[in-house]
Amino acid sequence: MGTGCNKKPQLTEVEVPEAGVSLRYDLTPGQEYGGHVKMRSSTQTEMGDVVSTLEFDVALVVSANKDGDDTLVRATVQGIEFSMRLPDGIPPAMVGGMNAEMAKGLNGIEVAFNLNERGEVDDLPEPPEGGDPGIGNLIGMITQALSTGLSVRMPEQPIKDGESWDAKSKEPDEAIKSATSTGTLQGLGRNEAGEDIAQLVYAADIESEREQGGAKFMIKMKVATEVAFSATGGYPVTIKRTINNELVGQISSLMEIEAEWSKGDKQAVEAAPAATEVQSVTDPCDPDYAGMGECADDALPEEAPAEGAPAAEAAPAAEASK
Repeated sequence: MGTGCNKKPQLTEVEVPEAGVSLRYDLTPGQEYGGHVKMRSSTQTEMGDVVSTLEFDVALVVSANKDGDDTLVRATVQGIEFSMRLPDGIPPAMVGGMNAEMAKGLNGIEVAFNLNERGEVDDLPEPPEGGDPGIGNLIGMITQALSTGLSVRMPEQPIKDGESWDAKSKEPDEAIKSATSTGTLQGLGRNEAGEDIAQLVYAADIESEREQGGAKFMIKMKVATEVAFSATGGYPVTIKRTINNELVGQISSLMEIEAEWSKGDKQAVEAAPAATEVQSVTDPCDPDYAGMGECADDALPEEAPAEGAPAAEAAPAAEASK
């Protein structure tokens, strides 16, 4: 288990360049990152608060697989620690029997998803259907903690000191009725390793309408995020995020995520093999022919068969490799 997320690196203030600073995740194939994530959740119910704490270490590696702007990353989770406190009168079975031993049984689980250079996450895996509900809930919590402890949306253009940008997701979601999300650069510092660390703050306010069991309900969400992002290394050094959720007229919850990351070595990865075409031109006199045959100087162009006469049988085309 890591040492937690309480370390605050000492930084020497440096001036943001006049042209601004460009912030991008380094997704070089084979790049490794090590992380430690902690998520604490508190949900208010009529019977009292349900409080849970989930903490784990992460070994993340960037694959060579790319889909447009998105790159596949694989995260292996170890050292899982989990605890849950339920109000009197709520049996463990109501939360799937989740406990520390069940969580430890998930050590070594791999979570694969897409990440792009701007820090946008896509294709997060869903918990398996039809299995143990407690296991499914824990996998969902691990995935949520991992994504919210890694992903922050970077500005499209270089950003100047004190400047803000629209950090709202551009993915369409009909359930969202209103949404604002803003990121701001609040200075640049240099750590002992010589990395330039951008100090970023985010504020988001989202209202959405959801439906479950035929009933519609409104959710109000407020998110505050503080990030120390290595402009030099292309990764979030620390992320601290607070999420307030209110199910209007019913319950509310508070989620706090803290994460710290370090940049490791690069693995040797194999890129997908490029398609190779096999020579398919068989006429030695064709200008595109690349075979060993010779074109006779006195070769004449083949006459087209007379109307009604059978055409010559075509030679089989060479098979292209896939």
